[in-house]
This record gives sequence, structure tokens and C-alpha cells, in this order.
Amino acid sequence: MTVSARTLHARGYLAVTIRDRGTVPRGMQKQFNAASTKAWFDVGVYFHQHLRDKRFTEEHARAVGYTRRKGEAIPRGTKAFRKSYTGKKFSAHGHTRPLEFTGETRRAMKTANVDAKTKGVKVKYAGARAFNFRHPKSQIRMTDEFRRLSTEEIQLLADVYDRQLDLYLNESAGTEGG
Repeated sequence: MTVSARTLHARGYLAVTIRDRGTVPRGMQKQFNAASTKAWFDVGVYFHQHLRDKRFTEEHARAVGYTRRKGEAIPRGTKAFRKSYTGKKFSAHGHTRPLEFTGETRRAMKTANVDAKTKGVKVKYAGARAFNFRHPKSQIRMTDEFRRLSTEEIQLLADVYDRQLDLYLNESAGTEGG
């Protein structure tokens, strides 16, 4: 299976390339499209249940390259750290997690709207509106950072899609998967 990621800059989507199964016979196109839509829906649900909370961790931020916040490189305990954004967040809320200040947005993202089509899925979070706010001089784009996937996550989502697509295709053909 080949997996690659390419960011479509116009809309900020990420593409996951899945296993090529060849051309679909003309009589099976409707079943394939229905199975593909269901499989993409399962990928969106899997992302929401297992990968959403990882976006708010320091480990994920380092792995996918979030923009560093002011004060992250300054040693804790110094006056410069306490005056920085990260220091103020640490003293007020007791954490230095990225994409989160008070935790309100993270709590608001408990529900998602999963919109699956034949060619992909969108997981929409109505509670993530705060990611759109930014200071005009800031280089931080929280919406782009939230969408970033590591290569392991891309591989994992591709595996979920392939497994679910095989399951739904076997169901539509009337055979048990193996």
C-alpha cells in the first residue's frame, strides 16, 4: 500500500492515498461507491475518537512541526519565561499544551459533524471557531496546525479505510471477509 500526504493549499485539506484496487466493473460501481462512502465515514469517526485529542499534546506539536509559541525556548523559572505567552498560560492554567489556553475550545470539540463522500471525508468541529482568530502579526495558523497529520497517522487512517472498504465490499457481495 502506498501512502502519501499532499496538502491542498487552497482549502487546507489533506489527501490520503489508499491501496489501488484497479478499475471497478460497471455493474459494481454503485456498490463500490456506497462501500467507499461508508468506509470514509468510519475513517472520520476513527479520527474523531482516537486522534482528535492528540492534537493538543506537546508531543504531537513537536512531531508535526507546530509553530513555536513565545517562551517555549526560554528556561522555566526565569523572569522572561513568566512574562511570555507560554509562561502566563502555565501560571494561569497549569499547562503548556499547544492549541489550548483555557481548554474551552478543546471541550467544545467533543462533538463532530462527519461528512463522508465517495472520495473522502470532512470532520467538522463547530466548537473550533476560536482557531480562526489570530493576531494580525502572528505567524501561527491554528487551523492548519490542527489539520496536520503525522506519517504514522496517515498510514493508520489509510489502513482503517482499506479494512473497512474490504468489509463493506464483502458484505455487498454476500461473502464473509477474511
